[in-house]
This record gives sequence, structure tokens and C-alpha cells, in this order.
Amino acid sequence: MDNDQLRRMAPSVFAEHKHESRKNSYKFIPTIDIVEALRDEGFLPVYASESRVRDESKKGFAKHLLRFRQHDGFSAVGEVKPEIVLLNSHDGTSSYQLSAGLYRLVCSNGLIVSDGQIDCVRVRHSGNVVDNVIEGTFKIVKETPKVLEQMEVMRGLNLTRAEQGIFAEAAKGLRWDAEEVIVKNDDLLRVRRDADRSPDLWTTFNVLQEKMLKGGVEVENKETRRSQRAREVKGVSENVRLNKAIWTLAEEMRKLKTA
Repeated sequence: MDNDQLRRMAPSVFAEHKHESRKNSYKFIPTIDIVEALRDEGFLPVYASESRVRDESKKGFAKHLLRFRQHDGFSAVGEVKPEIVLLNSHDGTSSYQLSAGLYRLVCSNGLIVSDGQIDCVRVRHSGNVVDNVIEGTFKIVKETPKVLEQMEVMRGLNLTRAEQGIFAEAAKGLRWDAEEVIVKNDDLLRVRRDADRSPDLWTTFNVLQEKMLKGGVEVENKETRRSQRAREVKGVSENVRLNKAIWTLAEEMRKLKTA
């Protein structure tokens, strides 16, 4: 992505000063400075999004998420490309946060690795922010092979239909309240493409992740009995929370299957 594309998708990346609510101790480093520093290190932005704000004064300072790929380092592993996920805001709602990510080409899924697998690197808005973010980025790069190893383990573990149902039941509770709505496990597990027909844990995980975040499944209100299609999760914070939580569930299933 070039800067014009970034500006359209996440204008807060180009904030020129901190939000008025921030104290003098808050060191303002615009996200675009971090983007340029990462570009210099060979990490290119490939995706950007930004949270909507209700407070108009925070428009242009909102929480934003960027995904980077290393143009000469990370290589695709089958259908998957490793990524670096950067989270930040200029209104005090987030420090700079770096997480490992995986992008599944077959379904355009952008996964975010749970903190239990690779620790999220947090950089406060103080001190040498740019250097600390670069250091954190390479720390995650160093740890990423461990994630790819676990991905291969998941690919080698086939789930029974009952086990898939247990996974789906746990996953839907991360987004929907079972006391208020009905979401059928079969809907969550229904595949959209031939590449997702394998019953292995990795594929099941990706099917569920796609349905949970991109929506499209039927959600029935228990009180009114009315149904509607779930919407895509567009909020940055909720996207990150759900992504990491679903990854954690997949890891727990892996542990159970390999115990």
C-alpha cells in the first residue's frame, strides 16, 4: 500500500499532533513515521483499518491497525503468509502494540496470533519509540517460526464432527450471548469453498474465524424470534480481541488432541 491508500483506509496514521486530552509526558510520534521506518527495514504495509469514533474531537486520532509483510524475509508457507500486526492510536486508547499475524491466501483471512503463543510487544508513547518498535518487530520475526510449526501440527490433527461442534460452541460464545441469540454450530462450520473441506484443526479454525469476523451466519433473537445475518466485525479492538481469543481456543484444542 502506498501513502494515498493508507490515508483513505486509516487517516489517523497521518495525525500531525497528539489529541488534546494527552498530557505533556505523552511523546507524539505519528504512525506514518513508524510506517516509514518499517519500510526502511523491509516491512511493507499491506492492510489498514481504523475504528469509528463517536466523539468528533477524536476523529483523526482513532485506534488503527496495520498489517506488514517483509518483502525479502518472510516467505509464504503453503497458503499462508506471515505478517506483523501493528496497533496504535493518538487519543490515549492504545500504546503501540505489535503482534504476529498470518494471512491465509485461500480465503483472505487475516489471523492474529494469541499472546499466549507469542507475547504482544507493547511500546509506550515515551522514550525512543521508533527504535523500540523496530526492535519489537524483529523480536516477533524471530519467534514466528514457532507459530508456523504449531500451524503444521494443527494441519495434522483431524477433528471428528463432534469435536468440531465443541470448537464451534466455544467460539461463538466469544461474540454472541447464548442467552439472547441462537447461532447454529452447523452454520458456523459450513464451508464456503472446496479448500476448506478438510476436517483438520487448522482448516476448522480458519472456517470458524472467517464466519466469526466476516459475518454472514444467521443470528436468531430468542425473544423476538427474528433472524438476521451477522455483520462483519469492523471495530479494530473487537477484531483483535476475537482473533486472539479464537487462536487461544485452537491452541487449547491442539493441546487436548496431542495430550
